[in-house]
Amino acid sequence: LRRDNAELVVAEVSSGSVKRSMAVVEDNLPYEVTVIQPSNRSSPYNYNGEIQEWQQREFSQHYCKYFQHGCPTTAYQYNDQLGRTTQQKSSSNIPNNNNAPLLGRVTVNKRITADDWMQNTRHIKICITQSMDKNPPTTPGNDCQTLPYQAGDVATILPSNPSTLVDHFISVLPLSIRRVANATLHIQHTPNHSTTTMNHPWPTKCTLRGLLFHCADLQSLPEREDLFALSRYCKMRHPEGKDQRNKLISLSETSGAALYGDYIVREKRNWADLFYDFDSVRWEEKRSDDRDVAGHSNGEGRKLTISDLLTLLPSMAPRHFSIASSPSFSKLESSTCNENEAGFEIELCVAVVEGDTPRGRPYVGCCSGYLASIEPGDTGAVASDAGDTVRLWIHPGSFSKLPLNPLNVGQGGASSRYFETPVMCVGAGTGVAPLRSLILEREAQRMSNIGNASPSNGIGNGDDDDNILVFGCRKRSKDYYYSTEWENRADSNRLRTIPAFSRDQKHKLYVQRALREADDGELIARHLLERGGAVYIAGGSKMARAVKDEIVEALGARLDGGEKDAKRLLNKLKRKGLFSIEAWS
Repeated sequence: LRRDNAELVVAEVSSGSVKRSMAVVEDNLPYEVTVIQPSNRSSPYNYNGEIQEWQQREFSQHYCKYFQHGCPTTAYQYNDQLGRTTQQKSSSNIPNNNNAPLLGRVTVNKRITADDWMQNTRHIKICITQSMDKNPPTTPGNDCQTLPYQAGDVATILPSNPSTLVDHFISVLPLSIRRVANATLHIQHTPNHSTTTMNHPWPTKCTLRGLLFHCADLQSLPEREDLFALSRYCKMRHPEGKDQRNKLISLSETSGAALYGDYIVREKRNWADLFYDFDSVRWEEKRSDDRDVAGHSNGEGRKLTISDLLTLLPSMAPRHFSIASSPSFSKLESSTCNENEAGFEIELCVAVVEGDTPRGRPYVGCCSGYLASIEPGDTGAVASDAGDTVRLWIHPGSFSKLPLNPLNVGQGGASSRYFETPVMCVGAGTGVAPLRSLILEREAQRMSNIGNASPSNGIGNGDDDDNILVFGCRKRSKDYYYSTEWENRADSNRLRTIPAFSRDQKHKLYVQRALREADDGELIARHLLERGGAVYIAGGSKMARAVKDEIVEALGARLDGGEKDAKRLLNKLKRKGLFSIEAWS
């Protein structure tokens, strides 16, 4: 896995690209595509939020089977009333009804960074009301004793491409394909094809436009093998056909790695850009005899058909986001989707991946851009009928053993602590999402037992802190996520905050330094060695590595065996679930 900012992306295995390209090179396409309904209708989409193709009765079961392939192997199962069962989904590659995604409706989508700040980070609330393969629950509320998810879990979201990109991509395809973009297609594997597996990568019944919207990863960067496969479709009769073919071949070769990096990677050119730049691929010569034009044995360039296109394009990969909410806290505050419907809510903290390339080309992350573009809807809307319905799964994250046992009576003396094990959360940027989930979960457990009363003693002396948050960002006034929430809890003596604002002073202040200097350099050792605390770290891999190094150094200064004993202690805590890191690059 790799993550770009807040957006966890499943990195495509290069062998998948090799298999796709080899299928083209070998003239042995793995798909047979049949137009089973004439294209006598306009686009099946209304971009104003009406029902989309994957939700239509004619196509829904075919899309459902396709979506099931994106299900994480550890995703939770839910019953008809959206109660989470103890059994997780099957790890088998063979899809089944239990692998169908949950359907949710975005009810809150607000920016939590300053309007004039460079980073657009969103707080998104999703009301989950049903599974795609089941009817909406008939019993209002979620009365199941098992919580719908756990603090620290991850939401795996299957995005869709923006309509502007789909329209642009269709416009750069050959005319013969554009004419049937809205026709109903039947897609099946070629019998005994070498790349055929139990997994079918595309819906068996759909339109090309619908497939491009929801199934093809048009925003991904084509790999070198893809460029080589595409070179076969450059038409030699086109004025630039020969030069374009040679350029694609050069880009695909190992010796052209620098050229590939400049053209594809640094400029983030996607599939639509590629087809636009190499227009000889879509060129079709008008001749009375179409046999040679459509053929591929005369050296003039192979004609691109829908079967060829489906062999070239990669399938949409789901993206992973740490859940920023607590199921117990939401239940305690009666934060449900709607009092008249079953379901539950999750919250996400999403940093939109966007910017400009060195040549000034704007780009936006596939899933973060998709989520940011969704307009909040009515909480009472039925998810399966909503045009902006989100498809997702929920599965365990890195923080699955959060300590929640209360302190025994008399064990803490005059301490204002409630929990037996204090927790320190260290994070930066959107790494605050799973940490917020953990803090709210512990707060919900405390409130459910002793109410909303504040601890009698002041928090901040390092001895009575149930929860400590060490959080780093650039500026307090710009990107201090959930600052009001943290300040309110700190004022109520329920949270100790140690912020690190890297750009609010002349010298850079990062979380590792703030952690090192806290309590005159004694916080780390006191928290772990004297108080028996837990530590959870979330954020970028560079930050997480630096924080871990600080912890090892601080413990090594106290332990007889130095850093060797410090690492041994952290490994022991890790096995108990009391030390865990969720990091991304």
